[in-house]
Amino acid sequence: TMAAVQRLLRSSSVAAAGRRRMATSLAPGQAPAAAPAFPFAGAERRRRPAHERNVQWVFLGCPGVGKGTYASRLSRLLGVPHIATGDLVRDELASTGPDAVQLKEIVNQGKLVSDEIIINLLSKRLKKGEEKGESGFILDGFPRTVNQALADI
Repeated sequence: TMAAVQRLLRSSSVAAAGRRRMATSLAPGQAPAAAPAFPFAGAERRRRPAHERNVQWVFLGCPGVGKGTYASRLSRLLGVPHIATGDLVRDELASTGPDAVQLKEIVNQGKLVSDEIIINLLSKRLKKGEEKGESGFILDGFPRTVNQALADI
């Protein structure tokens, strides 16, 4: 749930603040006790190798509920890419490829981008990530339709 995500994101700052408070309340010359071994605690946080981070999460929800906010925060925390379908469309619109021309026509007419185009953009992005050695992802805004959910990507 979102409460669990919020606790996870706050945990590193809470643990670091607790260590700072503890360190400032010590008598001169007194060494601080060892901090608890919490996997997301500030300086103790170590990013696992890419082959061990096979996170494959999907964030779903209505527009404006915070999918992108939480996905980007967790992306940084877990070391996996945050892939938003809206960003994929904007990137394609900014390119000069053959798909960009078709996509510009659709967007300029105010139509919805088809499942086929979205699936194609996401497939290309996942393939590029795999070639770069990415072993996980957080999807934001995909799937939006049953056809997208059933796609074999």
